[in-house]
Amino acid sequence: MPSASKPNFESTGLALATSLFTVSAVWFLGKIRRDSKHHGPPRHQHSSENYTDRTKGVVGNRGNRALAPPIPYLEGFLKCLGDQCDLVTNPEGHVALCIAENKLALNLLQERFTQGGTAAAAFADESVYCYNSFLGMPVAREAAAYFFARRFLFPERQELPADEALLHIRPSHVALGAGCAALLNNLFYLLGEPGECCLIPIPYYAAFENDMNLVAGIVPFGIHQVNPTLGPSVAELNLAYMQAKAKGLTPKFLLLTNPNNPLGVIYRPEVLLANVQWARKRGLHTISDEIYALSTHQKPGQHGFQSIIKVLDNDLGNDVHMLWAVSKDFGGSGLRVGFVYSQNEIFMEGLATLSIFTAVSGPIQYLVAELLTDDEFSDSFLDESRDRIHQSYLICTNKLQEMVVPFIPAEAGLFVYVDLSSLLPEKTFACEERLSKLMLDHARIVLTPGESQRDTNPGMFRICYTWVSPEVLELAMERMSKLVGKLRRMDWDDLDSRQLKGIL
Repeated sequence: MPSASKPNFESTGLALATSLFTVSAVWFLGKIRRDSKHHGPPRHQHSSENYTDRTKGVVGNRGNRALAPPIPYLEGFLKCLGDQCDLVTNPEGHVALCIAENKLALNLLQERFTQGGTAAAAFADESVYCYNSFLGMPVAREAAAYFFARRFLFPERQELPADEALLHIRPSHVALGAGCAALLNNLFYLLGEPGECCLIPIPYYAAFENDMNLVAGIVPFGIHQVNPTLGPSVAELNLAYMQAKAKGLTPKFLLLTNPNNPLGVIYRPEVLLANVQWARKRGLHTISDEIYALSTHQKPGQHGFQSIIKVLDNDLGNDVHMLWAVSKDFGGSGLRVGFVYSQNEIFMEGLATLSIFTAVSGPIQYLVAELLTDDEFSDSFLDESRDRIHQSYLICTNKLQEMVVPFIPAEAGLFVYVDLSSLLPEKTFACEERLSKLMLDHARIVLTPGESQRDTNPGMFRICYTWVSPEVLELAMERMSKLVGKLRRMDWDDLDSRQLKGIL
C-alpha cells in the first residue's frame, strides 16, 4: 500500500497546468455571458457585426458558437499558468483558486499506477488495442458497476462480493465516456431536442451551459431559490417550470449536482426524492451529477450523502440518470474517464452509436478498472484524500473567519462559496468584476466570480483550495486578507497602486 507521503507539487505542476489549460480552454471558449435575468437562453456574443468579417466562409453558425468569448476569469487563470507562485523561486507569482481540481493526493495515484507493473499490464493485454463496444470494455463496465454498488448503493457494507454487486448494478446499464462533460452532452443530445430547456438550481457550475447548449442546443434555465443550500422546493420548481413555459420554452430536464458545485452542500434524501417525483409528474428527465460524491469532509456514514441510486432504491426507471467520474474524487481529470448509469436501455443503444466520438482509450479503461476494483487502495486513498481536502478547507475557512468574511460551510467538494459583497461600493456585477480585477492585479489570486455561476447576488465568489499546495494556499489567503483589510479602509474611488502596495 502506498505511503501517505506529501504530494510533489513541483514535479507535477507544469504538466498538470498544461493539460488542465487544454481541457479548460476547450470547455471555456464556448462559455457565454448570462442574460439579464439569469435564466433562459444564454446571451451569445457572436453577432454578425462581431464575427461575420472574420468567420465568413471559414466556419458555420455552429462554429461561431464555439468562438464565443471565454469566461471572465479565464484571462486571470492564464496569467496564473504563466507566472505560478512558488514559495522558493517565485513567491510573488499568481495563484489560481478558480479551478476545482484536486492535486492534494496525486502522488498516491501516481504510485498506484506506476508501481507493481500496473501501467505495463494495461498495454500488455491485446484487447486494449482493438475495437470494442464504444460504451466501454466489458472489464471496465463491470468494474464501474461493482464500484457503484459498493460505494453508492450499499456504502454501509464493508465488503460486497462482486457477483452480488453485479446482480444489483448491471454492467449493461453503465457506460464510459471521455469525462462527465462528454456524457452530459450525449445525454442532452439523445434525450432532448434543440430549443428544449434544462431546469437547474442557481448558482451552478458555469460550464454546464456549454455541456447542454453548444452541441445539443438545450437551453439552461435557472431555478431561483430562497435558500439554495437546501435544494429546490416543489414550489420553486413549479415557479421555474411556469416561467420557462411563459418564455416559450419546453422543460425537458432537471439537472442536480449533489454534492453541489459551487455551494459544497449535500442535498438531503427527502429533497432528492421530492425533486425526482416532481420531474416524473411532468415527464422530465432527472440527471444527478455526483462527481464530488466521495470528496466529503467526513467519512462515509457520517456526512449524510446518499446517491440518487440509494434514494430510489436502485429503481431509476427510464428517466433518472446518474453521472460520476474519476476526475474529482481520485484527482484524475486528465485521464478523461466519466461514467453514466442509466436503466433506459433505448438510450443506451443510442449512446453506443454516439459514443464513437467520446470513447475512452483501451489502456486507460484497463487502468481505471483496476483502480475501481482495488478496495484496499481505494479505501486508503479516499480516506487520505478526504483528510487532505479537509485540512486545506480549514486553512481557507479559518482565514475567512479571521477576516470576518461570510461563507457557506461546505460538507463536500473542493471549494468554499464566500460572500464578499460587503466590499462592493455598489451591489452590481460591474463592481464584482472590478473586485475580481483588484484580486488579480494586487493580490495575484484568481477566484471564480458568482456572475459566471449565474448567482443573482453580486459579490459571491468560489474559492477552490485543492489546486495548490497547503503552503501556497496559506500565502494566497494571507494576500486576500491584506487586500480585504485595505478595501475596507479605503474609498474605491481613491484606490491606486501606491495605496495597495504591501500585499505581496
